[in-house]
Amino acid sequence: MLWYVNLNWLTNLIAFIIGLILYKRFPRELKTLFFFVAFGALTEIYYRFHMYFIMKNGMPIGHFYFPVAIFIAGIFYKQILNGFIQSKWVITVIALYEIYCIINPVFVQGLFQYPSITGSLGALIIFSLAVVYFIKVMVEAKIEKLSKEPLIWINSAFLVYYTVGFFYHSLYNLRTTASMEVAFFAISMFSILNLLFYLVLSVGFILAYKANVKTDNLT
Repeated sequence: MLWYVNLNWLTNLIAFIIGLILYKRFPRELKTLFFFVAFGALTEIYYRFHMYFIMKNGMPIGHFYFPVAIFIAGIFYKQILNGFIQSKWVITVIALYEIYCIINPVFVQGLFQYPSITGSLGALIIFSLAVVYFIKVMVEAKIEKLSKEPLIWINSAFLVYYTVGFFYHSLYNLRTTASMEVAFFAISMFSILNLLFYLVLSVGFILAYKANVKTDNLT
């Protein structure tokens, strides 16, 4: 594996540490996002333990990761979309997804198979919510400078990451049967995207902290 493939855990850990340090200054929705990052960091750490000491098949971890990660991300979007769309719609979609995540390893994809269906469905849900948030920003037109708004950075990261993630997960079986070169290329590109995803979330955390400090100074 190339060096950046093995650095996925590092940017996740960096985002976790930054979030942990700045957590007290975060608004409610950023505190929710921090739990998303924290769960990702813990999953990365456990994945390496699992692969070295338990078994070489890490697919069961994916069956556990996707429903929890999408659940936390769904709560985050419910909070930032509050007042724009009814919360019950977000809750209903997430609840149906969680139910399917229980059904999938039992009746559809086994626990030791790659959870491509739950991965792609989860990515589609978060992609849709990210698009709705940008529509909210355009309709309300309250943000003066987009580059200084933490949620713009964070939502952009989610939009790009889960757009690519949808194709990555849904085409998993196709690329593994195509050739090793195709599979390796896909893994490499998604690893780079994963690095950038957590780095951008880190930027969002820092911007949120600065905005909070500025607000405190003004008051």
